[in-house]
Amino acid sequence: MADHDFPAEMADQGIDRSAIEALCQSMCGVIGGNFSIRLSTASEDLTVQKTALLTNFMLESAQRAVARTRSYADALSNVQRIMKLSAWRISHPDGLVQQIEADAAVARAPAQRGLGWFLEQIAPDYRNSVEALFVQEGGAVEWPNPDQSAWFRTEVLPEHEAGTVVGFLVITQDISETRRAAERIHYLANHDPLTGLANRRRLQEQLTASLALSRRYGSQFAVHVLDLDRFKTVNDLYGHAAGDRLLIDLAACLTGEVRDCDMVARMGGDEFVILQTDIASATDASSLAERLTGKVRNLLEHTDYDTLMPTVSIGIALAPADGDTAEALISHADMALYQVKSASRNGFAFFNTAINDSQLARDRMVADLRRARERGEFEVVYQPLHDVARNQVTGFEALLRWHRAGGDVPPDIFIPLAEESGHILEIGAYVLREACRAAVGWAVPLHVAVNISAVQVQKGRLPELVAQILAETGLAAHRLELEVTESMLLADVDAAIEVLNQLQALGVRVSLDDFGTGYSSLATLRSFPFDKLKLDRRFVQDLGADERTEAVIAAVLDLGRALGLNVVAEGVETETQAKSLRDAGCQVLQGYLIGRPQPIAHYNNLTSGTQLD
Repeated sequence: MADHDFPAEMADQGIDRSAIEALCQSMCGVIGGNFSIRLSTASEDLTVQKTALLTNFMLESAQRAVARTRSYADALSNVQRIMKLSAWRISHPDGLVQQIEADAAVARAPAQRGLGWFLEQIAPDYRNSVEALFVQEGGAVEWPNPDQSAWFRTEVLPEHEAGTVVGFLVITQDISETRRAAERIHYLANHDPLTGLANRRRLQEQLTASLALSRRYGSQFAVHVLDLDRFKTVNDLYGHAAGDRLLIDLAACLTGEVRDCDMVARMGGDEFVILQTDIASATDASSLAERLTGKVRNLLEHTDYDTLMPTVSIGIALAPADGDTAEALISHADMALYQVKSASRNGFAFFNTAINDSQLARDRMVADLRRARERGEFEVVYQPLHDVARNQVTGFEALLRWHRAGGDVPPDIFIPLAEESGHILEIGAYVLREACRAAVGWAVPLHVAVNISAVQVQKGRLPELVAQILAETGLAAHRLELEVTESMLLADVDAAIEVLNQLQALGVRVSLDDFGTGYSSLATLRSFPFDKLKLDRRFVQDLGADERTEAVIAAVLDLGRALGLNVVAEGVETETQAKSLRDAGCQVLQGYLIGRPQPIAHYNNLTSGTQLD
């Protein structure tokens, strides 16, 4: 600083001129934006020291402000990066483009005028909509790039000066992930995730729309409810992954047999629904059902599950004749399906009023079953078991009979209904308690066998129930025998094994009933702790008429001896059958030849110890 530049009044006051000049020179660095500079002085002049202190305070404040500004700028940049935002301005009317910030997904605005560079990034069908934003008062449009691989949302905000548009602020965001997520949510809301078919919600919407068209134009359509027979067995034996693969293959098979205007949906589990639109008559529905059963049968014959003989059953409802709502049509098709499965399976049936009456009758039976015990309509009867070696009755099987008002109901009718409705838990406990109470009163300590339902094994806390009833009645545990079928054990093998082990720990014996039917396997005999095998009555009925049946019986008896298990032959009705079984080495016989199921009083001579050899 020149001498004449230094203020005279400061010189007159004796202020340290050289210190002030040094401070001024140091502050020159601030002009370049270097706010980290700090001023220092060796001057003892109090004014100079105060000036340096004040300057440093101002520099520190400025440095903190700059740091905050940079932090805010970095945060804004991060937000733009995370949100995938690009921002730029375009002046009006000259069209000069000024870049503010750009995400890599959208090309940076070039140093040119006009929108051409931007519109080229937009799929042709959307360019007019985006361009219109710059003519109108702004707005927002979602648009894809030319190859539809990405989606963006552009918002245009006009900038005004004195009431005139002088430019536009343009903000564009990459919304590809958001859009894909929304599309996925929409897809899952309308489709089955396993097979990709329409789900129940989508089906009901389409059925409602089809009914509206039917009312308007008088058209007809058919609803096919399709169920895979024995699918549970596939899951039990091969696992749920195998079951899922079968469902996927079945979905592809069904889709390949319908028209583009039809719909295939999965309701859940192994139940599918086909909406067959615009049919001329029931013949069209029959033709499709026949074709579907054939194709599915062919599919199943070429899988690993063909030995289980899985088939398909179809129930059909015609619209509008069989229902004027989506729910009614599906319900009536379900009723027809139930008729097929109750008969022979592997076929189809149309809904009719007789089926409706049958369903109503079934519903009434379930209601009556709920009150049968209160009304005293249940009776436990007993069928004797004859020990061949000892030539005497050694026990009874307890069997339930239902004397319903209007006529007796066979067990093969009401037991499945009880299992489906859940009443089997109460009914099973009743039979078990009655059988144990009766056996305690016998003078001879014969054993008593009681059939157990799968529902009791899975949900009935069976070991606790048996222990409670044995304690209540005082029956010795070794006199009680529980009969189970193989199918009921396979739903949850580990849990079933645990239940049977707990029962045997109580001292109760366990028998495998109906051995030789369905999918009896040696693995079952190895895995489960059985005390006895019961040979199914169908083998006994064919004795003398089929040499292969006799060979099977001989093999089962040999197997029982090898495993240390007694074998009971059910359904023995003739002396010829009894002789063949005795000669083959069967240990226990049961059937009408030995004795019919009767109230226990009928067998008083056996329970009192006066039976004859």
